[in-house]
Amino acid sequence: MNIDNYLEKNGHSEELRDLIKIIVDQIRPIKNEFLGGDKKSGTYNIYGEKQIKLDKRANEILLMAFRNSKLVKQVGSEEEEEAIQMDSDKGHFGVTIDPLDGSSLIPTNLAVGIIFSIYENGDIMSGLKNITQAFYVLLGPMTLMVFADKSGVSQFIYNDKGAFDLVKENIIIPEGNLYSPGGLRKEWTDAHRDLISGFEENGFKLRYSGSFVPDFHQVLVYGGIFSYPALVDKPNGKLRLLFEVGPMAFIAEKAGGGATDGKIRILDIIPAEIDQRVPLYIGSKKLIEGIKI
Repeated sequence: MNIDNYLEKNGHSEELRDLIKIIVDQIRPIKNEFLGGDKKSGTYNIYGEKQIKLDKRANEILLMAFRNSKLVKQVGSEEEEEAIQMDSDKGHFGVTIDPLDGSSLIPTNLAVGIIFSIYENGDIMSGLKNITQAFYVLLGPMTLMVFADKSGVSQFIYNDKGAFDLVKENIIIPEGNLYSPGGLRKEWTDAHRDLISGFEENGFKLRYSGSFVPDFHQVLVYGGIFSYPALVDKPNGKLRLLFEVGPMAFIAEKAGGGATDGKIRILDIIPAEIDQRVPLYIGSKKLIEGIKI
């Protein structure tokens, strides 16, 4: 069963199926861009980070596909300063994208990912509770997709024909003991340092690559917790609410896990600005329920 069959089985509209197909069709062109290496583009995104050529090209490829589809009303991208309003005469979707998460790892040939969320109400600023589908594509030894909707979380593998085939359904995050801690230890708050020390004292296994998608995927498979906390000089942490945190929180909850900023549930947050950042703790349900920072 491929992703289109899966969506049809789960009762999704023809418009949504068409939108997912359009996204899937961009994976090969994005992967082909990797053949060009890791040259810098010479431009900066809104966060002052120098964009790698592949970030920019992945963003361009996806935005062009959305624009041509006439299915998307609004797009928010980590690489853009503002939400983009599109001419949509066939659809009503709002879409957020992180076009290439973990791109700083490209020169080392480690895994990177692409993160998406969909708002069927067309308004990406209306609150994370309005996400209706979220998924990521992990570009590693295998190219895979983890897709979440109201029915749960499933995994697909990219085949040699350019389609994603279903390999797992009803994925549940186990109560494991991996911990994946972001941020420099010297910049952690005392509360977060104590939390991580507790994990270490209890024999948790460190797994951290510096790319959110593969690090979260390990937690999804084996159980545990990923964190990128509030830092002493960055109380809102590093990760972007709309493009990284929200979609992954949706996936985690649909897989029976949880996500919090240390005080409140991530999916209860209504963004105040498109580039808003929040601290994040995400993973196995019992571990997340115990987080009070």
